Amino acid sequence: MNISVFNGAGQVDYMYGLVSGLAQNKSDRIDVLDVDLTSDIFKPFSNVVYHPVFRVPNKTTSFFSKGANIIRYYFLQIWFLISHNSRIVHFQWLDRYKFIDRIILPSIARIFGHKVVLTVHNINSGKRDNCDTWGNRMSLRILYKLAHRLIVHTEQSKKELMLEFPTRESKVKVIKHGMNNRVSQSGLTTSQARAKFKIGENEKVMLFFGNIDYYKGLDILVDSFHNLPEEFLKETRLLIAGNSKSADFTKSIQHKIDSLNDKDRVVAKFGYVPDEAVELYFMAADCIILPYRDIYQSGVIFMAYTFGLPIIVSDIGNFKNDMVEGKTGFLIPSTDPDQVAKTILNYFNSDIYRNLPESREKIKEWAWQNYSWDIIGAETRKLYESI
Repeated sequence: MNISVFNGAGQVDYMYGLVSGLAQNKSDRIDVLDVDLTSDIFKPFSNVVYHPVFRVPNKTTSFFSKGANIIRYYFLQIWFLISHNSRIVHFQWLDRYKFIDRIILPSIARIFGHKVVLTVHNINSGKRDNCDTWGNRMSLRILYKLAHRLIVHTEQSKKELMLEFPTRESKVKVIKHGMNNRVSQSGLTTSQARAKFKIGENEKVMLFFGNIDYYKGLDILVDSFHNLPEEFLKETRLLIAGNSKSADFTKSIQHKIDSLNDKDRVVAKFGYVPDEAVELYFMAADCIILPYRDIYQSGVIFMAYTFGLPIIVSDIGNFKNDMVEGKTGFLIPSTDPDQVAKTILNYFNSDIYRNLPESREKIKEWAWQNYSWDIIGAETRKLYESI
């Protein structure tokens, strides 16, 4: 089978996991079209051919060069669809230039005989981010019509997709999100990681990791500090690491941190976190806290599970289906700061925390059994065969 994965310059971790799972069938040829920065990651897979179609610009790149890069990006994708025999074309993250991504590319794919599969990571991110428009919904409606098959990660997402963008049920397949199998692990210990941050071994360390955006509720987490006992805060640290999606929102977060009586207990790094630094944060922490206001599915929890890190997450989206409460973490019943604080205290009084080294190993074992990319790759390939 000939399979082509168009990643849309989107999240690398998901794309790598999917392709690594698909590549286990050595009789298939898999073409991957993505950014130049990830050209080398598939070298271990003999049946994967990489096409760097997008050059990641730097701060000094001229406006003209950026425009030429975008033209090149779409030309190379369109030329690939025109010049190759019919195959499975699996699209990811079609939200850069919506009209081209959601209408032109899949239309050309269908015109030239390809079977179009789309992973719907977010049913409608515009609605989630309070910036939905008629044009956004129209382009999504056309995109979902053009695809031969739609992959969602949860039953809830399937129901929402079929409700908001009427689609026949046989066209939509639920396939789980997989573990993060790309993040590097050097065997760093918790003691070594904490030494890098100058954090004591007996301190309680919470982590917020990922893009800093309103819907992810970092402001709620910071506000919850006002509801935590003073004695608890004296032995607690909060690590924040993530790229800012809104300068104004990040500024408001920093203002909240500065207003805390215990602001020295918060260590915040707003900006891109390089791959080699990810392990440092997840090994230094005792848990990760994600008090999201809205979410379909989060890849961050699968990164946490890769390190065996317990999760404390809002009871929204698919979080409750991707965890075992009291075993892999705890659900926050609402996004009220007081409820966040209560759940934090519950966690640090739990057996998960008291037996954390053992808990981390059990979490990793459970997660790999349930979210292996080999299984997901085989399930995805079965979907390809059906069309």
